[in-house]
Parts: sequence; structure tokens; C-alpha cells
Amino acid sequence: MKSWVVAWVTPYGHPPTSIELEDSCWLMVRHVERGWELPGGWVEDDETSEMAALREVYEETGLLGTAAQTAHGLAGGEGDVVWIIVDQEATPISWESADPNISEVGWCLTPPEPLAWDLSELKQFSTYDWSKS
Repeated sequence: MKSWVVAWVTPYGHPPTSIELEDSCWLMVRHVERGWELPGGWVEDDETSEMAALREVYEETGLLGTAAQTAHGLAGGEGDVVWIIVDQEATPISWESADPNISEVGWCLTPPEPLAWDLSELKQFSTYDWSKS
């Protein structure tokens, strides 16, 4: 059974903080059918979760980053959540993706609508103690 990976992406100098706090900042993509979600996808046979997360972030957003920590089983099932740090300033201007399934990429200060994810999942990822991964 294939496993999946989700990337919790923050800009350099902005460690993950609760999405309910003013200084929170994270990256999301707008899938053409599902709405706003975190970058992610399937882990290929020759990849680790970290490699897959970095690949998915690049394919969906065009950004390169560093995998800082991995939370195994944080979202349940056969998937991992990988915290990725990118060396880019967060801006309020969204951009297009080269991925035809992604209509828009953007830094978030608050959860956007329409949200494909349950808000409780975003809160769980943003408040997770990444130091224990």
C-alpha cells in the first residue's frame, strides 16, 4: 500500500505556530476541484517521506526547501506530515502553479475559503510539537 505525505511549509524565520496566532504563516495550494489544501501527494517507491514532500512542494509551488522534521502518523493512516522551511519571504501576492491541478499558490495568515481540509487538521499541524519528531 502506498503512503502519502503532506507538507507543512513555513518561510525561514517563522517556525510553526498555531494558525490562530497573529504571527502564524504557512503555505497552501488551491486545487482546482477540492479548494485550498496543503501541498502533498503519494510517496513513490524510491522515496522517503521527506523526499516526496520536497518534490510535491516543488511540483505544486515552484519552491525549494529543506525538510526540517517529520511527524509520522500525525494525520492518521499511512501518511506523514513533513515540516518544510523555504528561504523565501512570505508575501500577500499569490502565484500560479505549473501543476495543472493547482490554480493558485499562496502564503496564508488565516485559513482561506473554500478550504478542502478540516480546520481541526490545520490546527493540529500548526500546534504540533515539532521538536519531538
